Amino acid sequence: MIRYLLAAAFVCNAVPAFAQTPPAPSAPVAAPTDRPCLQQRNIYDYQLVPGNRSLVVIDLARKRYRLNFIGTCYNLKYHIGIGFRTFGVGGLSCVDKGDSVIIRDVATPGPCIIKDIQYQTPAMDQADAAAAAAAKAKNN
Repeated sequence: MIRYLLAAAFVCNAVPAFAQTPPAPSAPVAAPTDRPCLQQRNIYDYQLVPGNRSLVVIDLARKRYRLNFIGTCYNLKYHIGIGFRTFGVGGLSCVDKGDSVIIRDVATPGPCIIKDIQYQTPAMDQADAAAAAAAKAKNN
């Protein structure tokens, strides 16, 4: 009987804590200022950027990185998987400029060499969406 009374008292005290409204969001979260470190071992997914000159890579912590290429990287949209050739030792080293994105394709002229890596921001997402809409309108 005492166990039920203690459980009821606990629930009655916990309900007001759950009923509180969450704090209002403050200013938008800015991109981190530290050097982006995309570890090859922690890559979860990737998204194509219109223009074939960039790639957005998402890691297991859901951080989004933008890999900009030296030149145009063709045929990325036709592949399910990509690979990375890095100069670092092991899977925990950071993907850095000068590393390559590898595509297994006979028609692709070569690897896509990374010019720089940066965090993907909401402003970049909006610019990519606008570029995609402009390219779609141009094709139609």
